[in-house]
Amino acid sequence: MQWFINYQQDLISPSDRGLAYGDGLFETIKVFPAGFEYLDEHIERLSRGLKKLAMPYSAAQLAQLRFFLHDSILPLVNKESVVKIIVTRGEGGRGYLPPKECQHTILIGLADAPDYQVQKNRGVALGISDVPVSENPFLAGMKHLNRLENVLAKQKLDDQHFEDVMLDGHGYVIECIQSNIFWFKAGVLYTPSLSQAGVQGVFRHHILSDQTRYHAEIGNFPLHTLKQADEIFITNSLMGIVPVISLLGSSMPIGVHTQQLQQLMQTKDVHDVY
Repeated sequence: MQWFINYQQDLISPSDRGLAYGDGLFETIKVFPAGFEYLDEHIERLSRGLKKLAMPYSAAQLAQLRFFLHDSILPLVNKESVVKIIVTRGEGGRGYLPPKECQHTILIGLADAPDYQVQKNRGVALGISDVPVSENPFLAGMKHLNRLENVLAKQKLDDQHFEDVMLDGHGYVIECIQSNIFWFKAGVLYTPSLSQAGVQGVFRHHILSDQTRYHAEIGNFPLHTLKQADEIFITNSLMGIVPVISLLGSSMPIGVHTQQLQQLMQTKDVHDVY
């Protein structure tokens, strides 16, 4: 991965608060030679999270980020790729106490995109992680840098499973290790509430905001609800919609609703690259 730090090829300080405390956020964006996919939504989520962490980006800083992405990163893109943006609070402060004036560190990396076409066509198997998701309504939804739960869950992932479902301390389904999860039951679309835990994915947001075909029921669902589903699929910004064909060894078909939603979102993706 090629990295730029503070819009140049620089070094990051060992005392950066992102390294010391995970004091920051990140975004992972799919990019093509024609442009970035869902760029507005990624920057809006980044801006919203920075504001919530009391380290907001100004309008000028957001404009500078957009300009660098289009002027310096996009010309480097000659095939489907991934841009990762990390923003930390920078250096300073005493212990956990952050400095009054934030001097952000911004890291922007560019790499080839992983190919999920086989998984999108054939479907994947899911297991259940024994690593619980922590509940914190203040941090819920944000893509912050404190991802040790996901690191541990990924480390324990069985080779036969593409992803594991992660539950909270009450046994409610929250998400997968690196994706959001949806399912259909009797033609109705369901997805977990992320008000207490989990990451509000940009692709998840687009599915929920598209009312032309499906209205999703959002709530606290125990694992047995997921096991009774007719169709399951997982999503994130890089892989789109990936059908699930096995949950803990129990097989299921790739359903018609999942296929229709795949086609619908693929059509939308074409119009959301800029």
